[in-house]
Amino acid sequence: MSNFGLRVREYLRESAERKLRIGRMTVSRLAIIGVGAGILVAAVAGLLYFLYGNRSSDLHYARADVASGYQYRVKDDLVTYRADNRLYTYDGARNDLTYYSLEGIEGYDTSASMTIVYAGSNFQIQGFDQYLTISSGVILDARAGRNYAALLFKTPGEDRSERFILIVDKEMHSVTTIPFKDSEIVAFDFLNAGSTELLWVSTMDVGQFTEESVVRIYDCGQNGALIHYTSAFYNQSVYNAYLSDRCLFLVGTQTIVRYDREDGGGFSAERDRVRVYGSTIVDFAAGSETAYFIALPDAAEGERNSLVRLITISQTDDLWSNVMQKYMPSPIVGAFLHGDSICVFTDAIFLQYSYAGKKLKDLELRDRPIAVLEYGETGFLMITESDGWRVTID
Repeated sequence: MSNFGLRVREYLRESAERKLRIGRMTVSRLAIIGVGAGILVAAVAGLLYFLYGNRSSDLHYARADVASGYQYRVKDDLVTYRADNRLYTYDGARNDLTYYSLEGIEGYDTSASMTIVYAGSNFQIQGFDQYLTISSGVILDARAGRNYAALLFKTPGEDRSERFILIVDKEMHSVTTIPFKDSEIVAFDFLNAGSTELLWVSTMDVGQFTEESVVRIYDCGQNGALIHYTSAFYNQSVYNAYLSDRCLFLVGTQTIVRYDREDGGGFSAERDRVRVYGSTIVDFAAGSETAYFIALPDAAEGERNSLVRLITISQTDDLWSNVMQKYMPSPIVGAFLHGDSICVFTDAIFLQYSYAGKKLKDLELRDRPIAVLEYGETGFLMITESDGWRVTID
């Protein structure tokens, strides 16, 4: 073959190989572009779903047989309210609603162990036919505990500052009567420490220049023996108390005060104070070394609160505290410590955060709540204008 023919064949071979390489490169580039486009489309679709899609898929709703528009109380995972001379008690864990007649009844309280009612000088525990009557006394308020009940009463004709608390057991037998003759009782309730049941009482003395608050704690199982008496808190009142495995926390209008539990069943001297002025504590949870409080700042008159605070307080010898704030996009209806997280219901959305402040969920609510209540580890009771809903989270 001539040299010319060999050059022609070599040219054709090189041209074919060059076209093949170009073709392979084109297919590879198209494949890469296709994959990238797919990822981009998926990302855009995910963003659109997050912004506009069904964001309530992680909340589960079930009808709750609870009427709307009443004053609700929560205690021992039970929701109670009074309507039409009946006391309704809703057990969220069992989705069970029961009622008890309140005809002629002035006040009540309910725990997991008992329901107590009173009118005038008469007191009754549900299930008993007989009444307990306080001679020459008028009952002002009552609290139900696990094995005991406490009745706040006064003797007619005495000065309004003269008060007494009667402790009775589940059989309606009197345990002791405690006088408070120069103090106004601000709050009282029960604390359970294992098999021990304690009654705490917060009182206030108003002097010429200062207000002086004191908390007393009684052991009901020891015939109401006084086991703790705090030093005075000046210019603040104590309105709640929480007990963990390690500490007692008294919540006042200005500070949270910590005491350590002692082996003998009592409490230490004051260990720490954390300022909470201008906020109300609405929930509490405790770990092994730290305690957590949800605080809602007191809103100005005519305004609605959109800020939630998590206050963390040490329960160890290494005293410290921390405050984390989260601003909500709309007014808060309820805020809770639930399942080792912070859960907030606004009037439009549900938000969940870790204790470290990381947002875990941001979900639309199916209706606008007017009240939200928590029952145990099961979930929440959401009350709207027309319905009650049991709400659980994935």
